[in-house]
Amino acid sequence: MGISLSDKKRDYATQLNEIASEFMDYIEIEFPDCCTYFVDKVKENVLSLLNVEKPKVMVYGIYNSGKSTLINTLCREEVAEMADRPMTDQISEYDRGDYYLVDSPGVDAPIEHEMVTEEYLNKCHVILFVISSKGIFEDRANYQKLAKLISKEIPFIIVLNERGTAVGKEWTDEQKKKAKFEHDQELKTIQYKIIQNLIQESNDRKIAEKYEVVVLNAKKALTGIIKNKPQLFEVSGVGFLEKRITQLLNSDASAFAVFKQPISNLKECLNETEKMITQSMSDNTSEDFGMRLHVLESKRDNLMQDLRILTKQAVFCHLEELTNSYMNGDSDIFPSIAEQIFSEVEERYVGKVNELLVYVDHNFKSLNLDLDTMSNLFFDSTNIAGSRLNFEEKEAEQKEEFIPVEQKTLLDWFKTRKKKEQEKKERLEREAEFRNQQNQYRVQEQIRRKQEARQLVHSDLDELYRIMNTVVAQGMDAKYDELISQIQQVDCMNKQQREDGERQMAQLRQLRRKLVNVENMMM
Repeated sequence: MGISLSDKKRDYATQLNEIASEFMDYIEIEFPDCCTYFVDKVKENVLSLLNVEKPKVMVYGIYNSGKSTLINTLCREEVAEMADRPMTDQISEYDRGDYYLVDSPGVDAPIEHEMVTEEYLNKCHVILFVISSKGIFEDRANYQKLAKLISKEIPFIIVLNERGTAVGKEWTDEQKKKAKFEHDQELKTIQYKIIQNLIQESNDRKIAEKYEVVVLNAKKALTGIIKNKPQLFEVSGVGFLEKRITQLLNSDASAFAVFKQPISNLKECLNETEKMITQSMSDNTSEDFGMRLHVLESKRDNLMQDLRILTKQAVFCHLEELTNSYMNGDSDIFPSIAEQIFSEVEERYVGKVNELLVYVDHNFKSLNLDLDTMSNLFFDSTNIAGSRLNFEEKEAEQKEEFIPVEQKTLLDWFKTRKKKEQEKKERLEREAEFRNQQNQYRVQEQIRRKQEARQLVHSDLDELYRIMNTVVAQGMDAKYDELISQIQQVDCMNKQQREDGERQMAQLRQLRRKLVNVENMMM
């Protein structure tokens, strides 16, 4: 029996807890003066996210968008005050059962209230960004906030809370149908505009593949709950949102997204410590030198994020090709495709490493560093084997049935022309119906086989992506560590200072490798 998803999550939480604890012990020994600062930061922004039994889902957005109504609907009771003016000036949590629902000040709240929300974002695992169909959904501030969530890597769902359309009692059925059709078309247009606006603000053309707009009517759902009219709730769309939240928090594919924020926060602590070590080893005390080191660290993180995206693109661009091969029973092609993918990934890796080297060469020229452009990537495809499909052999094309022509008898000549035409028509209809059924069966079977093949390919490519990602991360980390070591050794004249710094860096790199390994296992 395989390990359950909840057991995996507990195991990852345990591993991250251990890494965070090791880091705090390390700080206490090596940097006692900074111990309180880092321990408080780790406890608040890392351990607090790992130790909660239930994840937190924040409801975020502009006032009068229906945030409080949505919270009451999801909680199945009126726990949040509803009004047409900003009411929330602090964070409130409601126990939803499987997660905590968090009410927050809106994006257009007073600045001191917005700061409360900003600080709490790092403690949440999923964001519901509520926009009203009747509100100012084109306001750029909304999309700036959404773009910020993307940069923070916090999973979110855009909720379009539609307010319905007016229907006159005296309207005919035809008029009601027309109004509903026009309203549905308007909602589709708004959905499209929301995604387009977000693409424009974030400069990410693949936003539509990563994020979705869920349309619902929170007021209709709440009315259904209060008045015990389940049919109103069913057509409101809130049930679909609940499923998407659950999938985002618990599905095997994205369950580990809840660990993104604590990992990111712990990385930030490691980066700060690395900067401290490098500056303590440096004989160059200028503010400009420290800033260049900080930018180098940020550049490494950004390049690594780019490489994850590029690696995923390189892996999954072969989805259709492999699906067709698997459908034909040829899964032996997988290792050769894996080699091809690795070549593409390595080429992109070398390009990103060169970007890093160009920055180092330009900003640390006076140190005369030895910049090696050779790739450190190594990948062995001999252990890679795609799923072996046991698709049945293609069914032999069914031969068209021909109704044998009966021996003509004398009586045939006396049949009426009308009867003969009727029999011929019925026979042709039966043959056409039979052929149509056969064609439908073939089409349905083809769809089924393709779906099955696609699922298997996706599983294989997911595993390959995790392997490739680990290889790339190890290569980039090794190259960065090599550069930092050179900078530290060349720049530091004090032998004891250099030895202490190298020892501290070695311990820090070990912690970083552990963190990256856990992160890659979740990919």
